Amino acid sequence: MIIGGRRGCGKTTELIHIASEKDLYIVCASYQRVKHVAKLADKLELKIKYPITIEELPLRSSFIKEVLVDDMEDVLCSLIGKPIYKASTSMEIQEM
Repeated sequence: MIIGGRRGCGKTTELIHIASEKDLYIVCASYQRVKHVAKLADKLELKIKYPITIEELPLRSSFIKEVLVDDMEDVLCSLIGKPIYKASTSMEIQEM
């Protein structure tokens, strides 16, 4: 499922709640974003695994079955190395 909405509407907060409930990592495009997510989790008083950047994500790890992605377009752009003009998905979209 993709959580969509404008900036500041609570998408990352929702991911933090899910990460806390399901003990999942949150993957971010940059270390600056990692720090923001970690601080927000502390402010919300929710315990989560420390977020990781895409460089830190062990893609072939058998220990990490699934992850949450914060600011998906930034992560995808970092992986591809190009700006994304448009994208499509078959995932369900939850508007915030």
